[in-house]
Amino acid sequence: MPSERDPCSVCLCRMRCRVQTPCKHSFCRRCLHRCYYECANKNCPLCRAPFDYYLRKNRRYINVVFLN
Repeated sequence: MPSERDPCSVCLCRMRCRVQTPCKHSFCRRCLHRCYYECANKNCPLCRAPFDYYLRKNRRYINVVFLN
């Protein structure tokens, strides 16, 4: 399970607002938001699995919905 001290795989900094993709990878919300909106294909930055439908906030179980 990811720790609060684990770095984001995109920016390599400590995650402040951790979000999790459906494929269970965690990133900073800001980094994942940027990847989602700036990249043509809507895939996980690590495993390239599609995540168009939702991202789940790890700690508080709040759904964050990205609409195209």
